[in-house]
Amino acid sequence: MQSQNPILNRVETYADMSQPMSVQGAIQKSVLLTLIAAGVGLALFVYSFLTLNIQLAYAGAIVGAIGGFILALIATFKPNTARTLAIPYALFEGAFLGGISVIFQVKFPGIPLQALLATFVTTLVMFALYRMQIIRATEKFKAVVMSATIAIALVFVVQMVMRLAFSSSIPYVFESNWLGIGFAAFVAVIAALNLILDFDMIETAAAQRAPKAFEWLCGIALLATLVWMYYSFLRLLSLIQGDD
Repeated sequence: MQSQNPILNRVETYADMSQPMSVQGAIQKSVLLTLIAAGVGLALFVYSFLTLNIQLAYAGAIVGAIGGFILALIATFKPNTARTLAIPYALFEGAFLGGISVIFQVKFPGIPLQALLATFVTTLVMFALYRMQIIRATEKFKAVVMSATIAIALVFVVQMVMRLAFSSSIPYVFESNWLGIGFAAFVAVIAALNLILDFDMIETAAAQRAPKAFEWLCGIALLATLVWMYYSFLRLLSLIQGDD
């Protein structure tokens, strides 16, 4: 059966029987990229917050989001570039993390730390559920999660277009009401479930003897999910506190 993961669908094309990737290698790359992003984010957060340079925070968030998105797309469609793009991607994600954290910290003191703790705990829980096979990455599960992910992405794209073109917003969905909070919670849940897809991708790609470059691609995918989870928790917590 063909995998629902577009990245895994390309593994056979790039299979390398002489120097295949390994689960341990993918984990090491993921940890490295996460530490780089966290380090850059923390540095930008401390500097911007202590100097009250909010403009720098906004610039970091915007440049980081756009740069990271572009590099992730390139790596996804050209997996052999992942080795070269992984560290620059982590730097962009770090800039986004630092900038967006300052923005939320100024509006809602303490929320970035709460979101960080929520992300850390959720990651551990999802990993435990995956290892104990309580949540299985079946093809149906993958299809549902990916469909929900795409739907969420489309909603955010529409919201962005409305903001830029009409200075308006999708009614209720992005406001501090029961619907807005419910949608934010749904997004956080789907982001967390994407971790299952990432864990499965690492194991499946290794089993299919994907080339070493896929270790970096898996690291990029996992970091992207962690950043999305963190941002989702930031939004959820801010809405609960009354942001509209």
